[in-house]
Amino acid sequence: MLEQIFSSVARTKILKFFCVHAQKKFFVREISRTLDLQLNSTRRELENLEKFGFLLSQTETGKKFYFANQNFSLFAEIKNLIFKSLALEEMNIAGRMSKLPGLKLLIFTGVLTESPAGTDVLIVGKVNKTKFHNHLKKIAEGLPDELRYTFLPLADYLYRLEITDKFVYDIWANEKVVVVDKISKDVSQAKFEDFNVKHFRSDK
Repeated sequence: MLEQIFSSVARTKILKFFCVHAQKKFFVREISRTLDLQLNSTRRELENLEKFGFLLSQTETGKKFYFANQNFSLFAEIKNLIFKSLALEEMNIAGRMSKLPGLKLLIFTGVLTESPAGTDVLIVGKVNKTKFHNHLKKIAEGLPDELRYTFLPLADYLYRLEITDKFVYDIWANEKVVVVDKISKDVSQAKFEDFNVKHFRSDK
């Protein structure tokens, strides 16, 4: 959607990147590598966005760093548009992931919800990991680090739940988005009464 608005895949990726990381500075090669863009294309779009006023630059130790110009008159509007688009995209991808066979539980947490949990995506069940990797790669675009995700067999997850394993507890006890849950209804409610579970969608 945003590619149609901003007429360039590279420009869209860079705008997303600096809206998500508005407080940080990055040099050209770092941006190119992180966003998987051609160096020349990255340099050209950065220069265009600096001329437009969305970005500022600063040279340190021989390297030119770019950072978001948060005083730019349209910065708030662009950031709002970007974040609305990211939320819609994440929900669309989550919807596609939820239809993959063998899935019992899918939770977004960690960096995706500003949670201290030890993973960003929890996938429980007997699933085709390659198909999940493709969807997770799309969600991870624009993040400075690799998305952390954890695949657990159902028996392993239930055992961890039974012993109140810290890894699982931290996921349920903090901010999260439960995309698919085909497990909780069959588990004793006592296991969850301390977690304040909130589902944005329940699979029936």
